Amino acid sequence: MREPTQAQVRRELESGLPGLRPPRSAVVVGAGLAGLATAYELANRGCDVTVLEASERPGGRAYTLRHPFADGMHVEAGAMTITPHCHYVHHYARELGVEMDVADLVDSQFAYFMGGRFFGPDQESVAGSGLALTTEERDLDVAGMIKRYVTGLADELRPDLAAEEWRPTPKLLPYDERSVYDVLRERGASPAAIDLMEPLFLEMRGGDLKSASALAWLRHEASPHSLTHADPRWSKIKGGTDRLPHAFADRLRGRIHYRKPVVRVRQDDDTAEVTFLEHGRLRSITAEQVVITVPFSAIRHIDLGEARLPSDKVEVMRKLKYSSIVRVYLQVRRQFWQGRAVSYSTDLPVRWLRDATPRTEGPRKILECLLTGWRARAIGAMTAEERVDFALDQVEQVLPGAREHFEVGTSVVWDKQPYIEGSYILPEVGHEKLAPVIRRPEGRIHFAGEHAGFEPNGGSMTFALESAVRTVVELGA
Repeated sequence: MREPTQAQVRRELESGLPGLRPPRSAVVVGAGLAGLATAYELANRGCDVTVLEASERPGGRAYTLRHPFADGMHVEAGAMTITPHCHYVHHYARELGVEMDVADLVDSQFAYFMGGRFFGPDQESVAGSGLALTTEERDLDVAGMIKRYVTGLADELRPDLAAEEWRPTPKLLPYDERSVYDVLRERGASPAAIDLMEPLFLEMRGGDLKSASALAWLRHEASPHSLTHADPRWSKIKGGTDRLPHAFADRLRGRIHYRKPVVRVRQDDDTAEVTFLEHGRLRSITAEQVVITVPFSAIRHIDLGEARLPSDKVEVMRKLKYSSIVRVYLQVRRQFWQGRAVSYSTDLPVRWLRDATPRTEGPRKILECLLTGWRARAIGAMTAEERVDFALDQVEQVLPGAREHFEVGTSVVWDKQPYIEGSYILPEVGHEKLAPVIRRPEGRIHFAGEHAGFEPNGGSMTFALESAVRTVVELGA
């Protein structure tokens, strides 16, 4: 069948998916948001659907940490922010009775810590920062730099770039063959200016600007999901992001089977078969259709030798890159720094430091340290205790008193999360050639997940859910 368009998928969902004829049986591999939404829609329409999840919880990268923190505090290790334009998240949150709250990023007090001192993003502070900026850049604040180097280019590429439905037109495609860094330098940005702007490139915080597709970055920056468009309507799931996958799981009770890692998927002309582990034994289940939502970073653990996948699909599975991200959390007995909802971009290995509990009551706080790219891979090679100690040393340079007030810490290394092995996709140069192949169903096997969305960027709950609805439309066509 011909792939439904982005607009068609949304219209189908908003009209209640009318006329859908689901398969009689299906197996969904993975209970992340994409797998949960796929199973939810199929089950509601009479399909005998089974979800096999390798871990012991639903949600995948929608992951809220509640242990080992005191006073009922929690932090988000994965997805956290929802814009007013995250239509699929809002749709399912309403349907499942999940409440929203104000996003942590709203009204945050952003500043830089570079060269051993703080300064703001305003023109006077930037000019006095001592950074190797050009003469023209010293007359700009960071917002002005973004306007000159980023949104100015995005405006030149409208309306193609900002179209509601994503289509990489001939006008846009040359930017998919160039890196973010190259395009910024071509427009005159100094390396110092790029360092100042980078914290606002939300989707690039886990990657390398020298390998990331400029087109993917520009599409994000032209969209309402960009940090430059943040407003008080940005939200989060009240009580923790994991409330959303748990709400799905409650509706799918009895259909989700945890601690059942899939090790093989095969298909023939008549059926599909999924083999998984159960208490140390191999078991198999057959169905009309299979939906694989496993990130391609971890799909190598599933034998697909008899899945009848074409060579270009196998090549894309090997090629797709995921961002390396480590998040370290430090609980302190009280707030010992000035300001509320602080958020700092640094030139230290800990690139981002913020108050992860800006709206919690009580004296205790949790500081989050975010490391990306090669720095994340380096700290990921440490033991859990070494990571916390390393982060404390870093935070102490920015906020003296961290060690004195420290109580307990923990971390999440996404590259080492079993059955995930990466955070969100990093669309590298040439990503547009991969995207249609990623989404394409192969016989009885379909693919969903944030990596299989229409948009050339991952890391978004709404794109994962959109991919699920697209898959349901495919299955019911």
